[in-house]
Amino acid sequence: MNKLDIVGLGEVVVDWVAELPYYPKPDEKVDALNESYFPGGVTANYLVAVSRLGGSCGFIGAVGDDIYGDFLINDFERENIDTYLTFKIKDKATPVNFIIIIKGEKSIIQSPHMQTTKISVSDLDESYIGSAKVLHTTIIHPKVTEKAIEIAKEFDVRVSVDLESQIAQRGWKDLKNVLLNADVLIPNKDGAKVITNTDSPEKAAMILVKKGIPIVIITLGKEGVLITTKKFQKKIPAYYVANIIDTTGAGDCFNGAYSYGYWIREWDIEKACRYANAAAALKIQKLGARTGMPTQSELLQFLNEFDVNWDL
Repeated sequence: MNKLDIVGLGEVVVDWVAELPYYPKPDEKVDALNESYFPGGVTANYLVAVSRLGGSCGFIGAVGDDIYGDFLINDFERENIDTYLTFKIKDKATPVNFIIIIKGEKSIIQSPHMQTTKISVSDLDESYIGSAKVLHTTIIHPKVTEKAIEIAKEFDVRVSVDLESQIAQRGWKDLKNVLLNADVLIPNKDGAKVITNTDSPEKAAMILVKKGIPIVIITLGKEGVLITTKKFQKKIPAYYVANIIDTTGAGDCFNGAYSYGYWIREWDIEKACRYANAAAALKIQKLGARTGMPTQSELLQFLNEFDVNWDL
């Protein structure tokens, strides 16, 4: 068992993607412009972003005992992601999400199997988590997440949390034990506003930092990201690209590239966010959550071309 930079606890799914000219009315048929299927899942996408940039990582979670499960595990192996704690659960189905793309913007229908095809607390391995630099999670399965974070804290492993709006709807009371143990929280703007019951990312971030979370980075889509700590609050703008094909996985790509820059390369927060914004800008130019996620050389080429102040 190798010592890894980052281990991710959460979900891996198959994404069935249909690109449409417009959203159909009830009882209307519309011809898709494109239809494909891809490996996906928020945590899994994040790890692919880290791995392509050169970080070592492993996935903690489950797939079903079916051909989709084989497809996802094989893809992990192609992406150099460790599967020591990736389990095939007998008599369970691999989650399949349905994604609709209209003019580059996504809508996602999540599989119910994301809640039922999962590992148990007893599947966790202390030495696997404890030897990593960072544990990253989405809190999709609360009890397993809480135990994994308990292990991480015992071994001084940093904790990174991605908070999306459907998880944030569980409320602060149910999530605070995880969120207050985060070394960095990276919610999307809807997740941040829901968990704090506020109407702006700026207010939400200040509330979360005051509660005790050291770093809050809110992803804002085409507006970039908002960094908030006790010392400062600053927006880092996105890189403009004209050819937006699919925003699916853009946040996951940002999170992975940020983690690589901040935790592995040990850059400052702002530099890591600029690097991650560039990664997301490359991702959204291709269909599929992971298709456009860049390698290190592709990302540096982009930065050297589009950011005159970039300097490794």
